Amino acid sequence: MRFNVKASVKWIALSGMAITVTTGLANPSWAAAEQDAADTEVNVTQAVYSDTAIHENSMVPFASASASVSVSASSLLDKYRDFSKFSTGDVSKDTKLALNIVSWQLPHGGFFKAMEKNYKSKWDGKAARSTWVNKDGVELGTFDNDATTTEIRFLADVYKKTKNKDIKNSVQKAVDFVLTSQYSSGGWPQVYPKRGNYSDAVTYNDDAMVKVMVLADDIVNKKQPFDSDILDNTYRSRLQQALNKGIQYTVKSQIVNNGTPTIWGAQHDPVTYASVGARAFELASKTTTESVGITAFLMSQPQTAEVKKAAQSALKWFDANRIDGIKYNRQGPEFFQKDASSVMWYRFYNVEDNKYFFSDRDGKKYTDIMKISEERRLGYAWAGSEAKSLLKMASESGYYKLSKPLPK
Repeated sequence: MRFNVKASVKWIALSGMAITVTTGLANPSWAAAEQDAADTEVNVTQAVYSDTAIHENSMVPFASASASVSVSASSLLDKYRDFSKFSTGDVSKDTKLALNIVSWQLPHGGFFKAMEKNYKSKWDGKAARSTWVNKDGVELGTFDNDATTTEIRFLADVYKKTKNKDIKNSVQKAVDFVLTSQYSSGGWPQVYPKRGNYSDAVTYNDDAMVKVMVLADDIVNKKQPFDSDILDNTYRSRLQQALNKGIQYTVKSQIVNNGTPTIWGAQHDPVTYASVGARAFELASKTTTESVGITAFLMSQPQTAEVKKAAQSALKWFDANRIDGIKYNRQGPEFFQKDASSVMWYRFYNVEDNKYFFSDRDGKKYTDIMKISEERRLGYAWAGSEAKSLLKMASESGYYKLSKPLPK
């Protein structure tokens, strides 16, 4: 995909205001528990992304990022394009399944999650099509757990092979859901319509918003399976505008410590852009797992100065806060093991600094994983190595220079 000047200016017009992100200091330490006491406390500061700055940066030639960087970054996003849980390769079977899926589509165009068993037969007109409803009794569609984006991809693939009009109409209705559910600030919630809880926040958790943006980007660029007449130029134009707003929101929601952009939280406020909590054990934080996908997506896009700064700042944060020589074992009993070939990051870090933490259903923070309940210790991924591939790709493509080589 390539933005032109006209598209970039439209991006600016949609923003409407300068915003402020408030957080604290980035301390590029190991973030090991025994070093917590040595961490220096600092004051919270502010950084401002203004419309003027974005407007000026939109005029920077997009050639600043090589095509190889974009391709490499896009390859890290391929897992978000997978619809193999539906597709068998047998056109007859896939068409039958696709029409079953169409029958389960909600009136507003979205789909619910974990519906594989339901999709084995057509909706009977009575069964609940979503287990989440709002206060008005409206069944909610969601982007959680690959929902809606995966259905769109599978249906588009079947349509390309069959030209079935019911399937085409369903895809268009689902894309309308994508467009309607976006906040005016540019973020996408976990659900639509509003559920009345944390699900209404802009949701990067489980890569929900990144999957929506990758979908929009693929449709705009007619990437398989959208290289057909399933969506016309009007839809692609609307999705391009939505994507511009989504990227704008992503840049503005990046957590900034003492003027330095870091990474992102799992959920953000749609108006203030601040990192916010979700379930009791999902506190407002910097969240490494989701920030990997966000960074890769930004790297796959045309490199305005703002986008490049956001992506490279995130890479620098991952580089500075990596823990070399330690491997996370989710099953325990030794959760963090010495391993010379490994590198890891904790899942959650404070918004205001780079102290990692674990949390439990009591809503409290802990620095010792053994202090949280066994149910939470084993029932959640508290660390990971996902950023290793991101840093490796960024380094090998020349997009970012590592502070030191990654473990091999």
